[in-house]
Amino acid sequence: MAVKIVRLVRYNPWWKGEGWESEDPDLSRAGEVIPRKRITVNPGGVILLRGIRRAGKSFYLKTLVEELIRPGTDPRKIVYIPADRFSRKEVVSFIEELRRRHGELTVLLDEITYLRDWRLLLKALGEERATTVATGSNPVELKRESELLPGRGIEGNEYYFNPLNFREFARFLNPRLPEVAFTYDSPAADDLFPWFDELEGLFYGYILTGGFPEAVLEFKRKRKVSEKRYEEIIRLTLGEIAKSGKSEEIARELLEAIFRLKGNRVDYVTLARETGISHPTVREYLNTLESARLIYVLEAWDINRKRHAHRKEKKVVFQSSLIATALALYLGSDPVEFVEENIEWLVEHTVATHVIWSREEPIMREKHSFGGFYYDQNRECDLVVKRGGFFGIEVKYGRVKRKSYPFPTIYVSKDEVGEDTVPASLYLYGLEKSRRSI
Repeated sequence: MAVKIVRLVRYNPWWKGEGWESEDPDLSRAGEVIPRKRITVNPGGVILLRGIRRAGKSFYLKTLVEELIRPGTDPRKIVYIPADRFSRKEVVSFIEELRRRHGELTVLLDEITYLRDWRLLLKALGEERATTVATGSNPVELKRESELLPGRGIEGNEYYFNPLNFREFARFLNPRLPEVAFTYDSPAADDLFPWFDELEGLFYGYILTGGFPEAVLEFKRKRKVSEKRYEEIIRLTLGEIAKSGKSEEIARELLEAIFRLKGNRVDYVTLARETGISHPTVREYLNTLESARLIYVLEAWDINRKRHAHRKEKKVVFQSSLIATALALYLGSDPVEFVEENIEWLVEHTVATHVIWSREEPIMREKHSFGGFYYDQNRECDLVVKRGGFFGIEVKYGRVKRKSYPFPTIYVSKDEVGEDTVPASLYLYGLEKSRRSI
């Protein structure tokens, strides 16, 4: 059957040879490459990258092309297919025709969840030992479907593709910063003290950008983030919710209700009353928003039973401060004023997100297996990590007031330092993403 391969040419400029980067719509527009963790693309393996829109997945695939070509791979054996532009039948035909002409391929399938029965396509490519890297911005579908692909070369090859964390952001803007890294429960930050002024200045910029690459590049050039960037993130992320079969209006109303909470505890019934929907629907949509990498829902721990107390109130945190700031703009606030007036809870959410990013891995170690918080009649600890025992992280971006908890706790401050206290900018700089988080 004849196939219109020419329709792929514009998306694969490297087929022409050297100098293709200037013709690529992603690489040429960026102007500058933000270093990201590299993955190993093993011949015959299948890799899944799942994450929120605008986190940089398409750009990342193009940098993989550069790495594959550099040691001598024939550029015609690398095919990039934006799956949102073609039908599944067309994609299959493209791959079959190119394999007939060039032999084994490296197939880069961007936004694969736009394809009908994409799971079966990945399964077939895995069985045929075709080297494949797939991305998707509908993590609801990616998570559900990827779990149905055992024994196809995917185990251990799934990654979360997150926005930049503060460490990546800071090292991009200031490469002179030291190579200091530690775990969430042992913040050995002494070597970072001389860099406090630089890191504190960068930290405010990170809160404005939320780690989204386009916002980061914009901030580097102009020292601000445009309203267009905030509007774009809301439009695209809500669009992904709609594509998963959910109501965009309900998702937006629920996000607005979460926004108004500013990190305070809440239960499903209260959220249902505020949004005018049933509490089972609230639970369902919170799961969707979390799978879409917009929020984390933290459950309270029952310390004695060493498990979550599902009937107690929850805390909901935004996975990126840019999402919260974009909602503020949508609701009529100035982004810079919003950040300045709400810095404390934005930092609290950012700390929670960074600690979770440092631990979570797709399938094997999801957030619910180790993350939560703690409260009783007199106390509340912002984040409590279960790892054998429990360990607490309490964010005090004003004056640090210590409380007695039934587990060891560190305090994340604005600028105070002590045996159990470390400034937020130093703490977050030291946290690296997990091995399965890009």
